[in-house]
Amino acid sequence: MRLVVCALTLLLGGSLTVAVAAPTQAAVDPDVAVRITGVSPAELRDGATVTLTGTITNRGEERWTKAQAYLVIARTPFTTRQQVSDAVESQASYTGERVVELDSIDEVGTLAPGSTRPFRVRVPYAQLRVSGAEGVYPVGVQVLATAEDGTRDNAAIARATTFLPRLDRDSARVPGGLVWPFVLPDRLGPSGTWMDAPGLAERVAPGGQLRNLLDQALAAPSDGTSVVLDPALLVAVDDLAEGRRLPRDVRLDQTQRAAARTFVEDLTSLSRRVATWTLGYARPDWLALSRSDAHDRLTGTIERATSSALAQFQVSGRRVTWPTPGGTTLDLLQQVRGSGDRPVIVTRDAVPDWEPRLGSVVTRRTKSGPVPLFVDAGLDVGVPGGATVATLRQRLLSEAALASLERSADADSKADAFVLVDPRWNPGDADDAFAGAFDPDFVTPEDLEDLMTTRRAAYTGDVARTADARPLSQAQVTAVEQLAREGGVLAGLAVEGDDLAARTDRTSTGLLSTAWRSDRAEGLRAATGALGRVRSELGRLAVEGPPAITLSSAEGSFPLTVSNDTDTAVRVGVRISASNPALRIPDVAPVQVEAGERRTVTVQVDVGDQTSSTLTAQLISPDGTAVGRADSFNVRSSRVGVALWALMGAAGLFVLFALGRRFLRGRRATAETPEETPTDG
Repeated sequence: MRLVVCALTLLLGGSLTVAVAAPTQAAVDPDVAVRITGVSPAELRDGATVTLTGTITNRGEERWTKAQAYLVIARTPFTTRQQVSDAVESQASYTGERVVELDSIDEVGTLAPGSTRPFRVRVPYAQLRVSGAEGVYPVGVQVLATAEDGTRDNAAIARATTFLPRLDRDSARVPGGLVWPFVLPDRLGPSGTWMDAPGLAERVAPGGQLRNLLDQALAAPSDGTSVVLDPALLVAVDDLAEGRRLPRDVRLDQTQRAAARTFVEDLTSLSRRVATWTLGYARPDWLALSRSDAHDRLTGTIERATSSALAQFQVSGRRVTWPTPGGTTLDLLQQVRGSGDRPVIVTRDAVPDWEPRLGSVVTRRTKSGPVPLFVDAGLDVGVPGGATVATLRQRLLSEAALASLERSADADSKADAFVLVDPRWNPGDADDAFAGAFDPDFVTPEDLEDLMTTRRAAYTGDVARTADARPLSQAQVTAVEQLAREGGVLAGLAVEGDDLAARTDRTSTGLLSTAWRSDRAEGLRAATGALGRVRSELGRLAVEGPPAITLSSAEGSFPLTVSNDTDTAVRVGVRISASNPALRIPDVAPVQVEAGERRTVTVQVDVGDQTSSTLTAQLISPDGTAVGRADSFNVRSSRVGVALWALMGAAGLFVLFALGRRFLRGRRATAETPEETPTDG
């Protein structure tokens, strides 16, 4: 092949451009990946030499030799986003033509299994043979190589593509910016500990995915930077730093804990410095909630969990809802509308009638009122090659160039260039960050708040009425609703219940996270486990009365013992109910019972005309909710003894009366008898 190219090159005066057919599969799946890590210049100009650098990694088991890297570019540019989308969806050869001048080909050499080799292709402007028209030129790299059996196919074994914009100096300026999402990748498991604490610690340590993402966001120009923040990420990483909620077999060393602490500090600092939109705590599954009768109650739980976490780290920002792809429906938009100023992040598929001329933020009317939508319509979706800092910068500039062309052709167009970064993306340790991202004259750095404060276009098109995504099970949502309700009761009992209430809200909300969709069985087990722990705590509160009570009169008192076997001081009252509905006993006012303490309270009772009844003592929270274990016992009145004493008293009086009467009779008889006259002898 190389000999043929050389021969043709000599015949044609040292220059040849080969048209590339539509991508085909090689005889053997090569499993070779190309990453473009450098693009120079950032925008195409006359006389410029285009240089692409990067790496080629052989991830397969095949050994490839005589590997060569070629620059590929289209002769004419795309002028609309729709052209790019159509080309990607049709899998056409939109990259262009392979430049095969000998001095533009990089001899990479041998690609052994598992190896990574650098490449550098450099082509002067004259050899590109582009039309020079305004627009966005797809440009990329293709790799050809010889297989182990000696065959060499003209089809590339690997390719990567990016874009080069070209506009005149007096082009319309458009707003553009980078949106950096930071979302918690971990979950609290059934045992109440972080399921992948070591993995999270690795992600936030130097060289980790989240640390690299944060470093790039910190290095990007502040004027064009926005953050979408999941406050649960701050809570989880702070737990790592402080050694909280870790599995028993996980121990983090001081270096790991220090890295976690630094990550929290840097992320909060960035969030305070730039425009920040805050997600609901742990990115709840709003699709599942929109189908639940407990939506309103759980929305309040999510709101409290989010607010407490943001307050803990002193971060503020506009609230935003981010459903998963395929999870946006019209019903969902109506339920998450809130006050009307909370945007919903949607994919291009969720709003099929959206056009770039409407802008990235549009307004959609619902039965509940207007809802702002931030449309994530990535220009490079489906484009071959892994995303890098260089290709992300080129995407931003290319979207800005297409938006500028749109505005030049349409005076009413609101087209812009806002790029939502993939939260799973690992940018690596690139040094140049986004230098020059906002240097071209056709782009002005702005943030999401700038978009929200401008007049938005209305989106009147369709929104899906049914979702493609599969939400969390309603069994899990129901268990979480019970957890939130009963956990709130437990927190309401605690003397210092604010922290407990915040933990309960966060635990409940975390169990509604979309992250559980990938493991519904484990999610349900985690929800029922957390509910069981709360119920167990409530069951450790009890009240106990005497086996039986005998009152000496209609009124009296008796003792009750309140037991608190939890680890928290609580305030509880007691409610006494009687089997006889005619008997009513006032509640015992709440008393404080320390952790592990047993306290006796006295109950005053008036049984009135009742002689006996069965009483049930039940602990209650300050708001009157029944809690803990109840106890039943009998109470009797001894008023029958009083009657007996009265009867005995009456009998005594009768006896005294009888004796007195007899005595009086005896006296009268003695008085009436004549005296005897003494006689002689």
